Amino acid sequence: MIPKITQKAPDVLRQYWCGTCNASLLNPSLNRGVGWRFCPHCGEPIEYDKAKPVQWSEQNCERCGCVLIKEVQNAPTPYFVTCGNYIGAPICSSCMEEHCVQTNCFQCEMGCQPDCPYSWIKKDALKRDENV
Repeated sequence: MIPKITQKAPDVLRQYWCGTCNASLLNPSLNRGVGWRFCPHCGEPIEYDKAKPVQWSEQNCERCGCVLIKEVQNAPTPYFVTCGNYIGAPICSSCMEEHCVQTNCFQCEMGCQPDCPYSWIKKDALKRDENV
């Protein structure tokens, strides 16, 4: 079984998942020599070396154009890092706050209610408006 890899941002630790049953697997870079050879849930043998990592690229906010993910090139091997306004969406935190305050959550296509990963942004913005 070839595991699936997910990663919330380029400078965040990778998460490995069983390709058969989607159970969470131990990250091979953290196993310190004693790694899992089989999925603890379904028992399939794990082939970590065949897993394909997430491919990152430079990304700018779709609304205002500010940098969200940039490539660091003056290192021995180039790599990608997130900027402070990256929240995992195609738009920056400032534009997302503006979007959330102006949009009815049930009509939003960005976060998909009821489990919107950006609901905290709207709550913070509305709380700040109450205090002003």
